[in-house]
Amino acid sequence: MGKGKKQSPYGLVFLKGLLLSFGIYLAGQLLVTLLILKGALSETGMFPAVAVLCLLASLAGGFLCARQVPWGPLPGAMVFTLLFAAILAAVGILCWGEGIAWAGRGGVLLLCALGGGLAAGFLGGSRKKKRKRRPGTL
Repeated sequence: MGKGKKQSPYGLVFLKGLLLSFGIYLAGQLLVTLLILKGALSETGMFPAVAVLCLLASLAGGFLCARQVPWGPLPGAMVFTLLFAAILAAVGILCWGEGIAWAGRGGVLLLCALGGGLAAGFLGGSRKKKRKRRPGTL
């Protein structure tokens, strides 16, 4: 038996990342709604807040997935981000029957999600390996 850390299946890693991201995204949506209802945030400031929220949610899930797959941080984060963006797009298409303006605000949200995953891939670089020391040396 190996002494290393037990590796979880990749589907489970991406599922954990998606649950984290959608938890952050939905909690943030509730917070933005509360701020608008209380008057602390204007309606014109709602979309930038949602765009930043989408970026942060994608960044958090990308960080979680980046180091747990053997392909490296950038491909792992981008695979997660494509899943996250696809689910956002599917929910948008299913919930709004009259269509989404992909060239307008809907496209910006998808670009924010992709940008968050890209940033997670670049910032979630590889862990530095500890060098083994020989006994008796400092």
